[in-house]
Amino acid sequence: MKKLILCLLMPLQITAALAQDSKIIQKDFQTIIGYTRKMEIDKVLDMTYPPLFKIMPKAQMSAMAKGALSGMGIKTIFEEVPIGLTLSPVTRLGAATICLGKYNQSMILESSQTALLDMLAKAKMRDNEVKKVSPGKLRIKGKNYLLAIKDTYTGSTWKYLRYDNEDAETNAKVLSKEISAAAAKLKLALK
Repeated sequence: MKKLILCLLMPLQITAALAQDSKIIQKDFQTIIGYTRKMEIDKVLDMTYPPLFKIMPKAQMSAMAKGALSGMGIKTIFEEVPIGLTLSPVTRLGAATICLGKYNQSMILESSQTALLDMLAKAKMRDNEVKKVSPGKLRIKGKNYLLAIKDTYTGSTWKYLRYDNEDAETNAKVLSKEISAAAAKLKLALK
């Protein structure tokens, strides 16, 4: 009888754990988006999936992110838009648990170097629309994706990785085949 009760309670415990994970992920997504809007790059990197730092060390990534656009004379302003956060179901895999989030983001790039903005305006982005607002301003607006991952690399806590189409090459180097395949399916379901 005890075994039967345990067998019946186990799915309930798993469901409760996944619901708790979903709440944590939703809160973390909001936190990361907030840090990004405030340009608090180091705080974003603290929440980033650790294998990414095998490609580029964290300190180097921080320095590049902080100086890349400002070094070119471009000021970044994140616009206040409804986040519209949509989460996939939390999905357990063999060696990891993942969840994909889709959210709205809009930013204005300002620069006195109009030729540089013109070049950026011609950039092809699959998930975002790039539009010239004025000679000195460019808007990048659209859907962004963030992948939540819990595995041995994260110490069984949630860490995050951008999962936009523009990040596909990097993600292929960082993610296991199992995570890549499952995340691609989750992204199709969120479109």
